[in-house]
Amino acid sequence: MASEPLDSEVVRVSLSNKVRSLISIQLARGKVGVDVVSSQLHMSRYTLHKKLKREGLTFARLLEDVRRKQALTYMQDKTKPLVEIAEQLGFSELSAFSRAFKRWMGTSPAEYRSIRRS
Repeated sequence: MASEPLDSEVVRVSLSNKVRSLISIQLARGKVGVDVVSSQLHMSRYTLHKKLKREGLTFARLLEDVRRKQALTYMQDKTKPLVEIAEQLGFSELSAFSRAFKRWMGTSPAEYRSIRRS
């Protein structure tokens, strides 16, 4: 009986990691969507939603986590324009990326870069 929670935890971690990986791949190709990711996992959008909900996660939360992590990686290249980073992360415009970045880091992307330069 002690192995049951561990087994289900392994499945949950595996699903989350698969979803994160697929989100990263889709972002590299352009915009990412839950329909594409769910079909790549051979399940309906509803089933993916239900399974993620059991883990206390949502697709939107995983997408935001991947975007935040990639944004910090992209920001290390000081020569990369912010508008290019926004596009690579699937934001429709720089202002949307700037708002998300400020929510994640508590500062704008430009301020973050200027702090990191010193």
